[in-house]
Amino acid sequence: MSHLHHRSDQRTVPPFAIRRLPPRLASALRFLLLVISSQCGTWAESAAGTKHLRSPDFPGVRWGFSTVSFLPHVPVTVESSKAHIDLAKRLGFTWIELRDPDARLTREECGEIAAHARKARIQVNYSAQRGLLAEDFHEVFARAAKNTALFDGPRVIRVLALRGTGDKGWSDAELARMVEVANEAAQRATRLGMQLAVENADGALDGHDRRYQGMAEFFHGTRPDVLLQLDTANFFTSPAKTTPKRAAEFISAMADRTAYVHLKSARNGKPLPKLDGNPLGFREILGILRQHGAPAVALELAPAPTAADVNRHIAESIDALIAEGILECVASSGQR
Repeated sequence: MSHLHHRSDQRTVPPFAIRRLPPRLASALRFLLLVISSQCGTWAESAAGTKHLRSPDFPGVRWGFSTVSFLPHVPVTVESSKAHIDLAKRLGFTWIELRDPDARLTREECGEIAAHARKARIQVNYSAQRGLLAEDFHEVFARAAKNTALFDGPRVIRVLALRGTGDKGWSDAELARMVEVANEAAQRATRLGMQLAVENADGALDGHDRRYQGMAEFFHGTRPDVLLQLDTANFFTSPAKTTPKRAAEFISAMADRTAYVHLKSARNGKPLPKLDGNPLGFREILGILRQHGAPAVALELAPAPTAADVNRHIAESIDALIAEGILECVASSGQR
C-alpha cells in the first residue's frame, strides 16, 4: 500500500463556485485543494515530526520531483508553485524542478516563491523549456537566468537539445549552431554565478554515417562547462533509439559533467506516467554517477489525465523506488 493516501476521485475536492471561475484559475484552485486534501492522514506527517527520503546505497543524492507533470492541469502561478513546494515538503523531498516553459513568471513572483521555499527548506531549480535552435532562445534564456538566480538550489539554467529539421539528429550546420549557442550561454551562466545544462531530449545519441549528428558529437564540440541534464528515458524514446549498453557508456563518459538527473521510465519507445523500470536500470545509472559525486535527482513523469493522477503517480513512484531498495523514508526532526 502506498505511503501517500490516494484520492483519484476528484469529487473529493469541494466543487463550490469553481465552475464560475476562469478555467485556468479554477484548475489552479482545484490543485491547491487537492494538495491540501490529499495530505490528510498521510505518512508525510507524524507526531514525531516529518519524514524524508534518502538513498542508503547512494548517500548524498538529493531527491525531488519536476512540476512538469502538472502543467497540463495547473497554470504556473505563485500559488501553484507554493503548493508544489508544500507537496515536496510533505513527501520528504529536498528540492523541486519548477518548470515555467516560457519563463513568464516575473522576478517579483519568483522572489515570493523563493521566500516560501526557504521557509519550507525546499530548494528550487527554476527551469524554462527552450531548445538551442529556437528563434527566441536568447530572449527566454535571459528571463530564465534572472529568475534562476533568485532561488536557493542547483542554480542550473536548463536548455534542450531538440531536433532541428531532421527526423533523428542534426545536420552539420545545425550542430555547429548548437555548439556555438551552448558555448555562449555557458559563458553567460558562469558570469552570473550559475551553470548551463543541456538535456538529452529527442535527438540521436550518436551520429550515423555522416547523415546526421548526435548528442555525443555535440558534447565533444562544447566547452567543459556545458553540462548534461540527464534524462534516463529519452535515450529510448527518441526516433533514433539506442541500446542500454551504449547509453551506459555515454553516461559514464559524461558523469563528471552531469548537472542533475530526470529519473523517468520508458517502455516500448514511450515515456511512462510513473516510475516502472527502464531499459537501463535506475540502480545502474545511479551507480555510474556515484563514481563522480552525488547528483540531484528529480522524478519526472509523463503526463496523466488529471492532477489527482499525477499526485498518485508520484506516490506510486516513491513506492517503486523503495521496493527496489533505492529509497527509504526515515523519521526526521525537521532538520535537513
